[in-house]
Amino acid sequence: MDYILYIADCETTGLNSHKHDVIELSLMRIDKAMTNGEYPQKTWCLKPLNPDEVEAAALRINGHKLEDIRWETKVGRDRYLDPNKTIIDIENWVMEDGVPAERRVLVGQNVGFDRERFEQLWIKCNSKDSFPFGRRTMDTMIIEFFLDWCKGSMAEGYSLSNLVKKYGVKNEKAHSAEADVKATREVFEKQEEFFKTVLAKQ
Repeated sequence: MDYILYIADCETTGLNSHKHDVIELSLMRIDKAMTNGEYPQKTWCLKPLNPDEVEAAALRINGHKLEDIRWETKVGRDRYLDPNKTIIDIENWVMEDGVPAERRVLVGQNVGFDRERFEQLWIKCNSKDSFPFGRRTMDTMIIEFFLDWCKGSMAEGYSLSNLVKKYGVKNEKAHSAEADVKATREVFEKQEEFFKTVLAKQ
């Protein structure tokens, strides 16, 4: 059975998935049938559903501006879209792959964080039943930890910045969902190459 991978990342207004909201979400579709290696990616910026529950520390990290995400500026009103409408656009884009949700795999760095917040976004928009992803995930952080565990040599840490440095990957703008997705894809491909090399020797 073929699976479609989606490299995923999001930026949020804080760490509590119930209280805080996704304000930037990016997906890259990895379909092995696409032999040219040019995988489609799309990024959405969303107005928070709870604009009064925003942590300043989160915005300092991801670079989003409070006045913009609250629609207090024209730039903000143009950029940050209504989540209730935006999830429909996301669903339509994802469903271009022509496969059911259970054959889509979310791939990311600490992907459990992103998946939980994606699910909460759909729940908050009263659209839980149309969530376009199944239960399968792959985590570049866990993959790297397992590799080191097998080698018997653990790294100091397994953040995306550490993995990017290890594999010589360039991240154009850390803590931007769009840039982090691109960097995560390259890290994942390096890990994939390692496993393929090991299997080829068997």
